[in-house]
Amino acid sequence: MRIAAIAGPSSWVLLALGTAAGETVRDLALRAVLRHSGWSTLRVIGTSSALAALLLVLPVLLAGGPPVQWQAFVAALLLGGSLNALAFWGYGRALALEDLSLVLPLINLSPLVLLLAGWWVLGEQPSPTAALGVGLLVLGALLLGRAGQRPAGIGLHRLWTSAGCRWMLLVALLWGIGASVDKLGVRAGGSLLWVMALQATIGGTLLGLSLPLAAGAAPPARSSASSSAWRAAETPGWPGALSLGLLLAGFAGAVGTVWQMQAISQTAVVHVIALKRLSTLLGSGAGVLALGEPEGRRRLVAAALMLAGAATVLWGALG
Repeated sequence: MRIAAIAGPSSWVLLALGTAAGETVRDLALRAVLRHSGWSTLRVIGTSSALAALLLVLPVLLAGGPPVQWQAFVAALLLGGSLNALAFWGYGRALALEDLSLVLPLINLSPLVLLLAGWWVLGEQPSPTAALGVGLLVLGALLLGRAGQRPAGIGLHRLWTSAGCRWMLLVALLWGIGASVDKLGVRAGGSLLWVMALQATIGGTLLGLSLPLAAGAAPPARSSASSSAWRAAETPGWPGALSLGLLLAGFAGAVGTVWQMQAISQTAVVHVIALKRLSTLLGSGAGVLALGEPEGRRRLVAAALMLAGAATVLWGALG
């Protein structure tokens, strides 16, 4: 099932940019719900993914397309669903525990996983362009991990000692490994059907795992580095606002992911991911400017360096 492509030779660029915008909206909405609802991460991320799947049911039923290659589709869904369920759970944990401007730039490390895998497993030598990208990523990570003027907080040590950062590092690893699975699913079933099935798998898995948890469990403890703007809100918010936040996260996630899958059906995965990662800079900017997160100038410079590094590694992978 294919959605109509946007006219023009660079339609994938517009779709990838739309994906970045959608992910930024989703991150902000999820952040608010995770911090104010009192729900577990499994429940929040599972519900938003299930809502995204439900929002796509009607478009999938109305859209026409070629027959689905079910064997390839199911195989891709089993692998992609497992990787993404764990990744989105870790993603939610990171958003709940730390500032957006601290954890979002770490997603840019996912292309490094692809580069290292090709080097260690396949013996592929990194190109000079890719090596430059790695340097930018390391420089950005060192700058991001620096904590003011305290020597003990300088460098990568702080990123590893923060639970939220560790979760996002796991997410970067998982998304680096599974970056090509989506393309297989889109080829077998089309953008709409793949995204609906993937979101339903993620939502069903996480909601199922959340059932044994005690009702009304407290949200995860936040890092001491979390912004005061979020520390002020310790009690669950108005149910209507939280429902709206979940619906907005589901809608933005559904639309953004469909645009991403349509984009990767038109060009190489690395092209799309390089532009999609603009969401890390947009989300970091929103955290600093809208939410008052600390150390804003340094974190935004670090985010820009890591984004440039990720894009350079991805483009260097093309040879």
